[in-house]
Amino acid sequence: MSTLFEPLQSVPDGLWAGPFLSVFVVHAVLDQEAYEQYQAISDGQSLKPDHFGGEVIGFSKPVFTFLGPEQAHAVAIIRWPGFHSFEAWRTQDVYSRPGVAELHAKAERESVYFLPCRD
Repeated sequence: MSTLFEPLQSVPDGLWAGPFLSVFVVHAVLDQEAYEQYQAISDGQSLKPDHFGGEVIGFSKPVFTFLGPEQAHAVAIIRWPGFHSFEAWRTQDVYSRPGVAELHAKAERESVYFLPCRD
């Protein structure tokens, strides 16, 4: 299942109004070829978070081990001024092209966490 933003998904009230962090964790690459194709689209064709008011505050792509049994293939932590800026970034045209969500779902097992933060 793709974690590209689903507009009908419930969003906690506290995230709409104020700043928050999104934390993307790629837990597993399911299909290396699909992963490389998706990364070429995501890295090479998308508008970056700062275009929408986001600020990348942490990013790591090499595989590393969490405390515990999981490994992560990539982690990105992005600070957003409010949920509308995240929504605009995650629903930009490049991600809504035919087949992109399916390619993303085939490529990786990813989680996205939302954490409130202070100004």
